[in-house]
Amino acid sequence: MDFKDKASERIEKYRKDIVGISKQIHAEPELGHQEYKSSKLLVDELEKHGYKVEYGVSGMETAFIARKGEGSPKIGILAEYDCLPGIGHACGHNLIAASALGAGIGLAELIEEIGGEVIVFGTPAEEGVVQNAGGKVVMIDEIKKVDVAIMIHPAPRWGSYGTSNARESFLVEFHGKSSHAGAAPEKGINALDGVLLTYTGINALRQHIPDGVRIHGIIKHGGDSPNTIPDYASAHLYVRAPTMPLLKEIYGKVEDVIKGAELQSGAKSKITQVANTYANTIPNKILSDVWRENMVKIGVEDYPEEKELRQGGGSTDFGNVSQEIPALSAYINIGDVILHSPSGAEMTGTDHAYDVMIMGAKGLAYTALDLLTDTDLRKNVRKEYEDRIETQ
Repeated sequence: MDFKDKASERIEKYRKDIVGISKQIHAEPELGHQEYKSSKLLVDELEKHGYKVEYGVSGMETAFIARKGEGSPKIGILAEYDCLPGIGHACGHNLIAASALGAGIGLAELIEEIGGEVIVFGTPAEEGVVQNAGGKVVMIDEIKKVDVAIMIHPAPRWGSYGTSNARESFLVEFHGKSSHAGAAPEKGINALDGVLLTYTGINALRQHIPDGVRIHGIIKHGGDSPNTIPDYASAHLYVRAPTMPLLKEIYGKVEDVIKGAELQSGAKSKITQVANTYANTIPNKILSDVWRENMVKIGVEDYPEEKELRQGGGSTDFGNVSQEIPALSAYINIGDVILHSPSGAEMTGTDHAYDVMIMGAKGLAYTALDLLTDTDLRKNVRKEYEDRIETQ
C-alpha cells in the first residue's frame, strides 16, 4: 500500500469524526474573530492525532497553528471557519475547515516516515464583514514560512486553475446636523444625502471603469426618523479589481466621489477600512494539474481539463498567501449551489456535500504527499510562482 492509499484509509477510518465536526460548525455558525467553538473543535481533534498546536496566534484569539513532523519541506493546509451574518455557512467554511482537518488526519502518521512537516493553519475571519477581517493577511508572516500552501472551497463545479479579484472593504460615514425636517430643514445638514450622493457618484463612475471591476455595498444607517434631518449615515462598500494596481486606481476614484458628496451635502465624511486589503490570487498551473490528477485518481469522473485561466469575481485573503508563496485553492463540486445565499447555507450542510468534502480532504492529502516527496515538483511549482510574480 502506497502513501496515498494509507492517507485515504486513515481519512475513511475517521470519516465520522471529520463529518461530525463539519456538521457541528455548520449548526453553530460564528462570525469572524468569534469562532471560539469552531476553532476549538478543530484544535482538540488535531491534538488527538499528535499535532502540536499554538492557539490564539498573531493576536487573534481564534487563530491557530498545528504542526506535525519537522524540518523541510513544509506544506501548509489552510482552514477557514467563519460564517456570513444572517445566513450562516452559505460559503461553506464548515466544509473548508473539516477538509483541512481531514487532510491533517490523513497525513498524521505518515509525515514521520516521509520527513518534513505538515502545518494546518486555522485562519479566522475570511469574510470581509467584521473589523480586521482577513486572518490570512494577519498571519502572513507565519504562513509564508511554508514551501506551498493548499486549501479547498465548495463550488458548483470542479476546478483549481483560477484567480480572484483584489478588494478593499471599507465603511463610509457622514456626519451632519439634526433639525426638524418639516419646521426647520434649512438648519440641518443631511448626512443621508452624503451617502446617497456617494451612490449616485459611483453609479456615474461605472461607465468609466474597466471590465472586471466591481463596486458594491449596502447602507448601514440612514437615520432614525423621517421627521428628523439625519445627522449620521453610513454605508459599507467594496471595491474589487483584477490586480492590485488597478484596485488602488479605482479606490482613489471612489475616494474622490466621496469628497464630492461631502462638498455637495455639507456633511463631513470619514472612511474606515473594515477588512485588511485582499490581493488578487496568483494561479499555479502545475499545482492545478497535480490536484486534478489526484482527484481523478480518487474517483472524480467529470473533472474537466483546465487549459484557460478562469477569472473569478470574488475576493479572498488567500490571494495574499498566493502573492508570497506558491499556493493552490481548489474548488470541489457540491452541486448547483448558489453561495452567499440561504439555499447555499442549506446545501453546505447536506450528506452529498460532506461526501464531496471527504474527497476534497483526500485530494489535499494526496497533493501534500506529492509535494513532500517530489523535489523536482516543488522546484517547478516555485519557478512558475516566481515567473508569474515577475510578470503580473
